[in-house]
Amino acid sequence: MKPKWIIAGILISIIVHISIMMALGKIQLNLSFTDFIDTYIFESKKESEKHKIIPNTEQLKNLDKKENNNEKVSENVKPENFTKNTEESSQTEFSQENEKIQSEIKNNPFNRFINESMKFDIYWMGIYVGSAIVSVKGDSSEVTITSMVKSASFISNFYYVNDHAESKIEYGKPKHFKLVQVEGKYRGNKETIFDYNQKEIIFINHLKNNTTYHKGIDKVFMDVLSGFFYLRTLPISLKEPVSVDIFDSNKFTTVQVQPIKEEKIELSNKKEIDAIVIKPLLDTEGLFKRKGDIIIWLSKDDSKIPLKIETKVPVGRVTAELKEYKKE
Repeated sequence: MKPKWIIAGILISIIVHISIMMALGKIQLNLSFTDFIDTYIFESKKESEKHKIIPNTEQLKNLDKKENNNEKVSENVKPENFTKNTEESSQTEFSQENEKIQSEIKNNPFNRFINESMKFDIYWMGIYVGSAIVSVKGDSSEVTITSMVKSASFISNFYYVNDHAESKIEYGKPKHFKLVQVEGKYRGNKETIFDYNQKEIIFINHLKNNTTYHKGIDKVFMDVLSGFFYLRTLPISLKEPVSVDIFDSNKFTTVQVQPIKEEKIELSNKKEIDAIVIKPLLDTEGLFKRKGDIIIWLSKDDSKIPLKIETKVPVGRVTAELKEYKKE
């Protein structure tokens, strides 16, 4: 046998042996010529095999149809279209929320009282004992009503009174109410949070250091201050009583307001005004620590301005008479 064939046989045997060992994972080669063979021989072979697969006419039609469908789907999910749809959805939600707010502002019954202020002189059995100032500030979305009652200097030596109440109303619904009372030996410091979005009312008695949570509230309750102003927005006649739902001093109640009569009332300036007399059947403390009924004279017009208020106290009666009214 010729030497060249012997050498060729040996080389083939070595290559086959090495290939078997590599396939079994026994050895690994990192020679540069193996990379060359892998890249330029085996990859070229793969490419040539790909080109050997020639689709028929039906396959080409199906392939074109699939590509067209993919293009349509791709058009529908383009980033710019997705952004446009998201923006349109956001604009729709914003528009709906804005319409809701505008409707609440338009139907807010407390807007008519903004910039209203009233000053009352308070008498006990005909003796001047103090004054009360009630004012309303705010805008179309939130209204704040404040009431301050103070005893006169001379009376303060015997029976000191310093009451402060504040009611915040948002879009026609109570939001926060705070009442601080100093009446003789009595002290009170109470706070109410109305969260109608969560259907919850929270009552806090700061002096007793306790908090009560009322959940599942399914209708609007007023505090005693906002409730009185809300009463002024209702039609009142002698024909039938009206009612207002009140939350006061950790108690839910429906206050029945009974119209009693119509009469002319004479103010301190000798001016007579037509009034309707009402009697709220309030079974909670209200703005005063009292022990009896309340009688209220309201002007017989759309404003329903409180002209006089009488309430029973442990000894005698206290009367508040309107001395000054302003509406800017």
